[in-house]
Amino acid sequence: MTNVILNSVRKTALENPGAPIHRMAGAREVTYGQAWDMAGRIAGKLREKTSGREPVMVYGHKSSLMVVSFLACLRAGHAFVPIDSELPSSRVVDIARQLDFPPIICAEQAPCDLLEAMPANRFLSAADAANGDGSVEDEPEDLWVSGEETHYIIFTSGSTGVPKGIEITANNIERFAAWMKTFPVVREGGAVFLDQAPYSFDLSEYQVVGALVTGGCLHAVSAETTHDYGLLFSDLRGSQVDVWISTPSFADMCLVDPSFSQDILPHARLFLFCGETLHHRTARALRQRFDRALVVNTYGPTESTVAVTYAEIGEADLNSEDPLTVGSARPGTELRIIDPETGERKPAGESGEIVIVGDTVAKGYYRSPDKTAAAFFAAHLSNETPVRGYRTGDQGSLDERGNLRFEGRLDHLVKMNGFRIELGDIECNLTSLEGVEQAAVIPVIRNDQIRSLKAFVVMNSACELDGLELAQDLKARLAGRIPAYMVPRAFCRLQSMPLTPNAKIDRRALAAMGR
Repeated sequence: MTNVILNSVRKTALENPGAPIHRMAGAREVTYGQAWDMAGRIAGKLREKTSGREPVMVYGHKSSLMVVSFLACLRAGHAFVPIDSELPSSRVVDIARQLDFPPIICAEQAPCDLLEAMPANRFLSAADAANGDGSVEDEPEDLWVSGEETHYIIFTSGSTGVPKGIEITANNIERFAAWMKTFPVVREGGAVFLDQAPYSFDLSEYQVVGALVTGGCLHAVSAETTHDYGLLFSDLRGSQVDVWISTPSFADMCLVDPSFSQDILPHARLFLFCGETLHHRTARALRQRFDRALVVNTYGPTESTVAVTYAEIGEADLNSEDPLTVGSARPGTELRIIDPETGERKPAGESGEIVIVGDTVAKGYYRSPDKTAAAFFAAHLSNETPVRGYRTGDQGSLDERGNLRFEGRLDHLVKMNGFRIELGDIECNLTSLEGVEQAAVIPVIRNDQIRSLKAFVVMNSACELDGLELAQDLKARLAGRIPAYMVPRAFCRLQSMPLTPNAKIDRRALAAMGR
């Protein structure tokens, strides 16, 4: 067995060593030949520092040294654990503690409080190792991470306040990569991928895997650039991006500016979304401004290796009042809808919990057998192939053709005055109203009870209403689309939605505003 990422990168490094693998404003472009050589040097230093095959943390932001360090870990026989430098040091230490304070490759200088909290002998400078003297020889392939060995561990927020690690195997990545290579534009090879999502967010694996297995280039955008329209749009103009990958919220942020169009990204031919609900308004605006590009909606939690469905959004989808489909399951995956309480299968058209059964479902949660047992299970595809299954905690339904409608989180269902209300339902209807660019709805809680709902909206520049007038207008129009008990009591107009480092709407920040 071998590793699809390492095989692909080595092949490109040998056949086309001058092809760019990573570029970012203010940094030198790195080629496949350079990346493979640097990864070999870091892997050699890593082997000197370790004796087993334990996970290795990789600390930094969007630099080429992050990607090179991922390759080095895999070559030295270690799963990599991406840690974004924007995370608080206390959070990094929480993760390190779960991993028994493993080696940590630093693609940038670690802050003093992190250096003080970790054993000094566990740090390895990626820059120093990558730029060392002497020739580099490839290690035997049997050292590489392969098969059911863990390829990477992504840590996400846990309900207990302690992050939980999700173990994705080399086999999972190989099957995901094979599927990605069938996507339009990606399958042509050599494409430039927008690289905006932090590497600690599994959405980033869309562009990392897509680029590296097809000889493509990652055009990285730092958090600093992301938060400055002037810097961002200037950077995008020279990016030559073919494939845009982001959350819908990041695209919405860009669409607020009328200049975000084909003029800025003349090469863009594929907009690929995951991580949040894609609304009609976003898809419609993209199709209007980028008439040569496909808009693709996908779905999948971290526990199933980035995404498991695919749907190209067309006019028929945009003309329907139904939520946009996220498409049908990828080969090797089957979707099932069950009653979350009884586990009984639901027929087509009925809502329930989305269950994913397939060959890209993760091993489970790192060193957490109880949590793993609660969400993961042994399963078989309809052809009797043994695979793993995962209960997502998401709500959705399948139509007669097997297309999935994602209907939000089961834990985003709230009960108020005896009514069960799906917050995503309200948000979807709000964004369907003329003038509403983005919307998010949160419950207002008093004395541990939901007393009302509050909506936060971003309006287009032509809307002059605000305050009471805006609230009255939106309430009146929304009342024609949803039951009265679902209409939020309060509305707040924002210039832009607060976003998490992963470019999703920051609902905690909104909840703090709603108090």
